[in-house]
Amino acid sequence: MNKKAENFKKYLDEKEIKAFTVDEIKDDQFQTVVFRSAADINGNRLPLIVILDTSIYGMIRVLVAPKVLHDDNEAAVLKLLNTYNKQYKSFKYYIDDEGNLILDTCVLLKDDEVDGDLIYAMFDVIIRHLGESYKELMKSIWA
Repeated sequence: MNKKAENFKKYLDEKEIKAFTVDEIKDDQFQTVVFRSAADINGNRLPLIVILDTSIYGMIRVLVAPKVLHDDNEAAVLKLLNTYNKQYKSFKYYIDDEGNLILDTCVLLKDDEVDGDLIYAMFDVIIRHLGESYKELMKSIWA
């Protein structure tokens, strides 16, 4: 396990946070470790992961919705995501190669340090935002 992941795991243990499972990616040149959990947004459990590796970056990723685009909603969904991306500096939405709606937050990490409180503050920002915007996102997707 890389040092950042070890430090985050230590933070979780010290705070007695049991919401994550930990997966080390085998044979990965960046020694990637994925901490998996879920966020409860308006009664929906959205998969949430923290990705820590040997790069300067840490990622918080939320799978907001699977397979979101179709001919009738594409323009409206992309317009809404662009509005959110311009409005919120700390995270960005995108559609991945499989058509899933993803929300990513990048956290810069100095050396092998991980500020667990900062990561948890970002969880709070993301969860509050999704709590306020999830209904609008789903309305746009289901149109």
